[in-house]
Amino acid sequence: MIKDYRLGLAIVFILILASISLLVFKGIPKSIDITGGAEITIKVKDPNIFYNLRSYLSGLAEVKELKSSSGYYIVVRCSYDKVEIVKKKLKEFFKVESLSSLNYSEKTVGPILSSRFFEEGFKALAFAFIFMSLVVYFYFRDPYPSGAIILSALTDIILTLGAMSLFNIELSTATIAALLMIIGYSVDSDILLTTKVLRRLSVKFDESVKEAFETGITMTLTTIAAMVTLLIVVKLFIPIADILANIAEVLVIALVADIISTWILNVSLLKLYLKKIKKVI
Repeated sequence: MIKDYRLGLAIVFILILASISLLVFKGIPKSIDITGGAEITIKVKDPNIFYNLRSYLSGLAEVKELKSSSGYYIVVRCSYDKVEIVKKKLKEFFKVESLSSLNYSEKTVGPILSSRFFEEGFKALAFAFIFMSLVVYFYFRDPYPSGAIILSALTDIILTLGAMSLFNIELSTATIAALLMIIGYSVDSDILLTTKVLRRLSVKFDESVKEAFETGITMTLTTIAAMVTLLIVVKLFIPIADILANIAEVLVIALVADIISTWILNVSLLKLYLKKIKKVI
């Protein structure tokens, strides 16, 4: 933890600014759940087919390769208006009358349904954040520590979205669900810290923070270890289950961001607050 709260606030401010810059200038890739379109997954025996198919479908679809212990998979993604053209091209490439003769699966989402998914997901995220803010305020009945907790949770989300942009992790219904989960987790660690500090004003500030940190970091690292294990298992053995991989990736990033937002930002804000009311020991 950083002793000088001004340095802590400066570091977090720079990270927030960098995340917002990434979101504005680079954006976040979106899955077909959000944009609409089709995703066709085909199991193949020859991995070299990937390069030929990518050239064959150039300009029509995005083609990527997945490798696991069970074999090779090719994932073809295209916009909704190009679905039929891409299917026709796939039949020509594999020289089959019907795609059903291949070892394949298909997921198609229409543009109306995808926009509905995005709208409802955004509403869920907004409502969760609003109600979380109300609960936190009514619990502490003090705008400053309550605001610090809310700001820390917001920072957690911004840093996570920035990292998703940086590492090209798609925004989807699954990752929106992961963001909803992390709101609760972030607030949990912030409430632990704030309660420990404010209810023990007779104890030295650093000592209270240290005790809260030992409990909070144990919870966070345990969850990170579980998510990293899930991510490794999915990547090595079931890469086709990319939804699980995306959830695990977002949760790991968000939990790392939570360490920053709780143990640097919130600690710095609490120290500043207690200095102002002259109750820092």
